[in-house]
Amino acid sequence: MDLNINVEELLKKLEEQHKEHKATSEEIEDLFDQQKEILRGMLEKLKPVYSWYSDNGFVFTHPTIKVRSPFGPILGYDQEENEVIVFNIEKNYPERVYLNNTENRKFYSLYNLVRDGFFSDAVNGLQYLEKMLENYVYMNNEYIKKLKAQIEQI
Repeated sequence: MDLNINVEELLKKLEEQHKEHKATSEEIEDLFDQQKEILRGMLEKLKPVYSWYSDNGFVFTHPTIKVRSPFGPILGYDQEENEVIVFNIEKNYPERVYLNNTENRKFYSLYNLVRDGFFSDAVNGLQYLEKMLENYVYMNNEYIKKLKAQIEQI
């Protein structure tokens, strides 16, 4: 340990760093709030869309997360906990669903969702509602081709 530390200079430096830390922490909180409000707005605007999917018996998929959800749009996946984050249509809030036991579900706030880094996944999942049915139709057409090819082999 260096005993030639100028304590006054160190305290001054620490005070400046503390002010910067406080300012950047406040900015992070403001950005979390912005992301949360973007998601809240998307969820409200898209409510008729995800309700339509649910009313017509479709399970929800995501463009990058390879999980299906009957509960609502997929907003994220926590690999460490093996939990998918969905917006539960019936309960009208996000929840974490444990994949080894889908009865094990718990409320998950939009703030926690953005704080934990799932904002982009959530936006992608909600935007995917526009293309989800198109993907289902594509998969059906591919399956039809396969079935016809099997018949033609006979």
